Amino acid sequence: MKEFKSVLVTGGAGCIGLEVCNQLSKRGVEVRLFDLPEQIIRVKEVIAPEVQVHSGSILDSSSVRDAMRGSDAVIHLAAMLGVRRTELNRLRCLESNVEGTKRVLECAIAGDVEKVVFASSSEVYGEPLHNPVDEQSPVFARTVYAVSKLMGEELCAAYAQHYPQFSYTVLRFFNTYGLNQTAQFVVPRFVSDVLNHRSPVIYGDGNQKRSYCFAGDVARATIDSLFCEGADGQTLNIGDGSSPITLHELADIVIKIGGKAGSISPVHQPDFDLTDRSAQREVSQRFCNTDKALTTLGWRPQVSLEQGLKRVMESRTIFERWDTTELPYLQDELV
Repeated sequence: MKEFKSVLVTGGAGCIGLEVCNQLSKRGVEVRLFDLPEQIIRVKEVIAPEVQVHSGSILDSSSVRDAMRGSDAVIHLAAMLGVRRTELNRLRCLESNVEGTKRVLECAIAGDVEKVVFASSSEVYGEPLHNPVDEQSPVFARTVYAVSKLMGEELCAAYAQHYPQFSYTVLRFFNTYGLNQTAQFVVPRFVSDVLNHRSPVIYGDGNQKRSYCFAGDVARATIDSLFCEGADGQTLNIGDGSSPITLHELADIVIKIGGKAGSISPVHQPDFDLTDRSAQREVSQRFCNTDKALTTLGWRPQVSLEQGLKRVMESRTIFERWDTTELPYLQDELV
């Protein structure tokens, strides 16, 4: 078991990042949260008081170095997200997710950081040949975001090869949901719709099958992989593949938990107009095999989908838009 006294978390103000920072703090680790200032502002009330907050961009090496100074390890979560956002801004996506990762790694090497945990994505698998997907499955990156994540994985491996004192772990996150997440993702979008007495809109045929994992569980896996020597140089799937469900089933569960069964029903929209995805980019089935994470880390998800959805509904901390100039939280009109 590795020991790290100080850890920098890039993208620490995001849905997973907040959980990582707060869980690390509870373990007695000195935590440094690094994120864009506008991201920090909208979640400042839920950041643990012991967490040191640093604002800046991963494209600004000076800001990264300042935040990283004295850290033993880095959990690199910062990235440009959203299929539509990244497809419409390909150069920006590549700059943020590839060049930004390169700068984080360079600062880590220069600062004698011992280990980096890199957040990759199940998007690298594209439409898999078989399910559940394991780490040996071939990758079929269908989006610029997926390509950027694969390049990030290769950068980690390249730096570790060149600098033997440096180690890394790649985590391929599958569908993750939790508190403080934007409604551009399907779970918070469905929850937001139900809490606002709107029918959840299902795009496509609704038979798309996924596995959804609560951010608290994902954060725990992330932290476990940091401290686990057996995870060094490894790529691990992180998600809840025990109960994959379709979008139809997900919408029904959200409606039931929200107490709206019988009063609202899902609305079906066959095309993907005005959504974050497109028919050409949609994946019909993708859910994970996490046996390697269980063997390597002893990790398995603990929060069921129903429990996690209840927590999201009770928290009322869903961001309606990426645009941080909008009011960030769903407020008291939600019942």
